[in-house]
Amino acid sequence: MNFKHVLFIGPQNEKGGIGAVLDTYRNEMNGFHMISTYSSDPNVNKQLYFFKQFFSIFKLLITDEDIKILHIHCASRGSFIRKALVVLLANSLGIKTIMHIHGGLFHRFYQSSYFMTFLVQLILRSCDRVICLTNEWSHTFGKELQLGNLSVVLNPVKTFPLRPYRNSFSSISLLFLGTITDNKGIFELVEYLQNNAFYLHNKIKLTICGEGASDRLISLINRENVIGNISFAGWVNGSQKDEMISDTDIFILPSHYEGLPMAILEAMSAGKPIISTSVGGIPSVVQPKHNGWLIEPGKINQLDPILDEIFNDPGLISRYGLNAFDDAKQFHVQSIVSKLNTIYNELLTTE
Repeated sequence: MNFKHVLFIGPQNEKGGIGAVLDTYRNEMNGFHMISTYSSDPNVNKQLYFFKQFFSIFKLLITDEDIKILHIHCASRGSFIRKALVVLLANSLGIKTIMHIHGGLFHRFYQSSYFMTFLVQLILRSCDRVICLTNEWSHTFGKELQLGNLSVVLNPVKTFPLRPYRNSFSSISLLFLGTITDNKGIFELVEYLQNNAFYLHNKIKLTICGEGASDRLISLINRENVIGNISFAGWVNGSQKDEMISDTDIFILPSHYEGLPMAILEAMSAGKPIISTSVGGIPSVVQPKHNGWLIEPGKINQLDPILDEIFNDPGLISRYGLNAFDDAKQFHVQSIVSKLNTIYNELLTTE
């Protein structure tokens, strides 16, 4: 499959879910071409960067006859406003548009005011296709925004080799990958562990990877941390991230808001059971008593019976992990790219 007829629009080198998705596409799609509309460089003027890139998009669309579709990846707030302008440009030139929505707070964004609901509805209705990450989001957007142009495409992940599980789990390692912020639940997780009996008896190790409020996190980790089994590794990617996922026993993400986190899908693809929260698209992939555990957002003490269950049943991690590995096959990049290609062909044959 060659994708020279598709131009991708997204952030530049974003250290987050959209960036991971686009990197996965880039490695799999022959002819992949993207123009960014947002720079992650803190020294770059964001407004000037956008208008420069906007002109580059305009120039390419009027000079490259191969480009028939804009596949636009957006989140909320400024990301949506920038991409809305790109949609209007493409519509004026007769180019097909796909708006691919990321971010667990998108519904709160368009619900913030009547004007924002009207604007989001107007832009999304003008697109040829709107892609959601889960069936739940598709239902929500269809009902609340009265959209009839919705498709569901899961986030793609690469295939991880399945490592043998340990015979004994008398102690466990947990891995957190995500932005260091209250919305991800990481601060309450650290506070919880520092008062948990299993942790205090040296049976739990937590590794935290990510960027954000790192100074606050380090201060919290160091405060009364007599056990020393919580470590902060900062931002990791590439082979270092893959190795950390492969080495951990359980992946944990106690978020308050989410779409469909790439980190969860990557951990499942590596055969890791998941502890997370019942928000966004997470319940569509993490199933209690099958491949992981779910708690309510903000109710970190619900980890008590989960940890009791894990330490009382030594085979639970390997059973749930194997189920996660099998479930993750539906997210493998080859399957997702094939589905996207079907959508592209449908649009190209529709006048």
